[in-house]
Amino acid sequence: MDRIAGGVGGGLLAVFNLLRRLASEEDVPVFLVGGPVRDAVLDVPSHDLDFVLVGDAPVLAADVADRLGGRAIVHSRFGTATVVVEGDNVDIVTARKESYPFPGSLPKTSSSDLADDLARRDFSINAMALPLSGETPNVIDPHGGLQDLANGSVSTLHPGSFTDDPTRMLRAVRYEQRLGFKIAESTLSDLQRSITKGHIAAVSGDRWRQEFQKIFAEDNAPQMLSRAMELGILQGIHPALTHDRSVTSLIDQSDMHSSHYLAALASGMSAVDGELVCERLNLPSDWARVVRDTIALQGLMTSISAPTAKISEICRSLDGLDAEAIEASARLASEPLASERLHRYLDEWRNVGGLLSGDDLLAMGVPSGARIGEILREVHSAILDGLVSNEAEERALVDEITSRGN
Repeated sequence: MDRIAGGVGGGLLAVFNLLRRLASEEDVPVFLVGGPVRDAVLDVPSHDLDFVLVGDAPVLAADVADRLGGRAIVHSRFGTATVVVEGDNVDIVTARKESYPFPGSLPKTSSSDLADDLARRDFSINAMALPLSGETPNVIDPHGGLQDLANGSVSTLHPGSFTDDPTRMLRAVRYEQRLGFKIAESTLSDLQRSITKGHIAAVSGDRWRQEFQKIFAEDNAPQMLSRAMELGILQGIHPALTHDRSVTSLIDQSDMHSSHYLAALASGMSAVDGELVCERLNLPSDWARVVRDTIALQGLMTSISAPTAKISEICRSLDGLDAEAIEASARLASEPLASERLHRYLDEWRNVGGLLSGDDLLAMGVPSGARIGEILREVHSAILDGLVSNEAEERALVDEITSRGN
């Protein structure tokens, strides 16, 4: 208990201590469950605390929030609630059992006891509970989670686990890679069988996208994505998600974020496949733009890396493309010159501007209309290519351009 309490603070600690007191003094049947128990056994910090109550969780949450001066967000239909104290969110759920009407469906739930609640969970290492009463309570471990932690194994609770919820496939990979474990052989066989039967297709794009978001937030996301490709999970989501070389090239790189992983996944796709992936995962507009622009950038790499390419030509080809897609493509580029030029575009070239404005050109006698913009673009290109460097040279170039047009 002290190990758990020592790893949290603020509102989390306040809720934890109050629930411990209620469990000990008022016999409230509340338990710490899932990841926090696993992390405590592994002696690693846990930043979230999840509690299960054998009873009415929304009622308990409202009481806890009232005592701590917080607020409770109640979802009575699901028997769940979130206590918000000092800006921290703590989930308290009613113990429940689940059933799946068909593969990949959302579960039907009903109130039950702790045994059923633990039996509905994804892996044995997440199916443990810790009573909050007493100073040194024993871990409740009906599915061999402690042994699997000792063995470094990720195991499902039953052979149909991936059939019920295929998103557990990506979760299995996530825990395997994060903890340095291995997926158990029997679990791996169940996973492959579920892929072969096409259960992945039954899950909505929104649910798969949420799993990708969780992976993208991990420190070793490239290893997770690579492993998911190795097992055929990503290809089951969409056949175009196969470009492992780009994903593994991101291993050991720093300051990574979602756009880098999206770009790596999109690398090697055709424009048609890119659109199909965006549709399959129901990507938000900003993510979809990274995918589309990454694919567009692939077609520009040869010209960008050409030794004789003018800076102005490079900039014109990149203007209007998503900056995150460009930055990600710079990391993924196999040609050092292409990578350098993409970085220079972001850091330097796209910020270069001229000293003359449209009003200046009008004052110089250039007629109003589209010609103003054309001349300014030509001047801007000359600046980028180092042909002019001050206002006098810009004016001289304008005079030259207009004289050519007469």
